[in-house]
Amino acid sequence: MIDDRIENTRNRVFESSLAIGKDTENVLKTVSTSVYRVIGRKTGTGQIEDIIKCGYVRPRLTPVEEKHHNELFWTKGGENTFYMTGNSIILEAPEDKVKDNQMGAIPFEDLIAIWVYNPNENKYINMIDSYRELYNQEHIKHSL
Repeated sequence: MIDDRIENTRNRVFESSLAIGKDTENVLKTVSTSVYRVIGRKTGTGQIEDIIKCGYVRPRLTPVEEKHHNELFWTKGGENTFYMTGNSIILEAPEDKVKDNQMGAIPFEDLIAIWVYNPNENKYINMIDSYRELYNQEHIKHSL
């Protein structure tokens, strides 16, 4: 299997006029100037590790025959889009960096948030700084 995910990723951005989720006090509210990608906590840690390793948000490695081979799905934020508490990690990028049908994996440096739900605080916390530190440590270690 050839790994062409960085250059041949197709980003798909969906807009919805219907409410996604419910607006309660501990949801992640979204803004219309950003797009969001939900990754499950179980599979999300693998994707986060991949982002730290390669420096890009890219799809998992799949056979070319798979229906959504090399596609990444994002949702445009707005007043009707909320992410409920639970088992997910949510990536956030500016909408001007991720367009529908745009080719190419999204560089880690373009992310503005990695939201992780903290059950002790009963809210989503932006962990981007922690993940950037891990990324920097990983790449400094490999450059020595």
